[in-house]
Amino acid sequence: MYVSQKLTGWCKRFTLSVFTLILITGTMVAQNIRITGKVTDKAGQPAIGVSVIVEGTKTGVATNLDGTFSIEAPANSALLFSAIGMENQRVTVNNRSIINVTMAESSVFLDELVVTALGIKKERKALGYAVSDIKSDELMRNKTANPISSLSGKIAGVNITQSSGAAGSGAQIILRGGTSGSEGKDNQPLFVVDGVIYDNSSTLVGNSAFDGSYKSATTTSNRIMDINPEDIENMSILKGPAASALYGSRAANGVVIISTKKGKEGVIEVNINSKFSTSWVKSLPEVQTEFNRGYMDDQYDNSRNYLGTVFNDFSYNSWGEKSTAKTYDNIGNFLQGGAIYDQSASVAGGTKNSNFYLSGSYYDQQGIVPKTGYDKYTFRFNGEQRAGIFTFNANAAYSQAHTDRTLTGAALYGSQGTGALYGVYNWSPFDNMANYLNEDGSRYRMFGDRLDPWEERDNPYWIVNKNKMFDDTDRFTGSLGVKADITKWWFIQYRLGIDSYTQINSNRIAADGVIKQVWQN
Repeated sequence: MYVSQKLTGWCKRFTLSVFTLILITGTMVAQNIRITGKVTDKAGQPAIGVSVIVEGTKTGVATNLDGTFSIEAPANSALLFSAIGMENQRVTVNNRSIINVTMAESSVFLDELVVTALGIKKERKALGYAVSDIKSDELMRNKTANPISSLSGKIAGVNITQSSGAAGSGAQIILRGGTSGSEGKDNQPLFVVDGVIYDNSSTLVGNSAFDGSYKSATTTSNRIMDINPEDIENMSILKGPAASALYGSRAANGVVIISTKKGKEGVIEVNINSKFSTSWVKSLPEVQTEFNRGYMDDQYDNSRNYLGTVFNDFSYNSWGEKSTAKTYDNIGNFLQGGAIYDQSASVAGGTKNSNFYLSGSYYDQQGIVPKTGYDKYTFRFNGEQRAGIFTFNANAAYSQAHTDRTLTGAALYGSQGTGALYGVYNWSPFDNMANYLNEDGSRYRMFGDRLDPWEERDNPYWIVNKNKMFDDTDRFTGSLGVKADITKWWFIQYRLGIDSYTQINSNRIAADGVIKQVWQN
């Protein structure tokens, strides 16, 4: 009897629970209501394409051409309104079937200013041409000695081509493709740093009309490398003639505007950055170590009757007979690991009416090819002072760069010198390439007097140790400016700037090397 009563009570509770669950479910379904409304902006105009989503779900619609919408949602839910350029809004339903919303413009988009021609800041949406800009934080993510290289893959329509992987190598930048009408046919954009036109030409060392070396046989640099990347606050890319009309024909291929850092109001800020990195060759070409240096030589008698073939070792190339002699890893022993030291420090500060920025840096890169490298010192000062309607500003930058190069490509015209890297890749593994000097310091000649010196092949160690190439560059840039804010919408500005540098190029070809007689004087 007790058990029956207990079961009966349990069944009653179960029936009540099921009835309650059904009731609650029915109530929830019943609470879904159809909501209609209209979304407008502050001016009362319909906001088209605004996303309306039921919070916590994937249910959503977009507003029509007249700004209206219709959606089904629980009476106790909330709707999320969002659109590009507008502030997101969350509106609770509260059993309402009609909800009208006024969207406010996003302050982020309102305040988004970009640096345009002549250093004037404008709202991006007010411009009639394409402008792309990149901040210092993004530039420093993959910092390189050349600020141009740091733009690679970050801005649409900008093509960056590195001249080589050697220390001190430059890069080419093309905006929206090349054109045949550009001055000098190099398609390079105009560079403007803090309102001063900045030379970014490439220095090509060597001229076959004078010293036998090709211009394209060595590393080339861009002078934009004279800027310390840590000093850059912002880079703006003005694409096309319409964007750069104020700079004249020199800007037909676009403009790259660089703004350097300034001090900010508040406490003095000190930044010290130190970076050490290494570089090395990851994948070396495979070299055969089975056949010795030489070639198959056909033999004939005095009557020109064919006698057969024999191996002749009078050759630089490895087409000789099979050999088990010792081999040398000439490529791996020649190429070295390169260390990079990058140090910089800056101090900045300011008050309500003035600010300053002072920095210094040292960059030292060792190349993977022996005796090559690049080092640079930079110093910069930026200052600004406001007095009434006037704003006075001054900036100055000094850099000193040194690059050690070598002939890596075609080397000397009309001679058998083949350039350091070409010689390394084609040197027989059965000969020790490091043996390039005799005991008396003279050049080691593999075939003795059987060949004239200019008919021999230069040893890569001789090229990098004896044929010295380097350049030294001292550069000073600066400007003085004054700006008068006549009204909120009208100002007058005057700026005086200078960009001056001195470069010394040296190309020394050692005597007794593989060089044509005409070049020896």
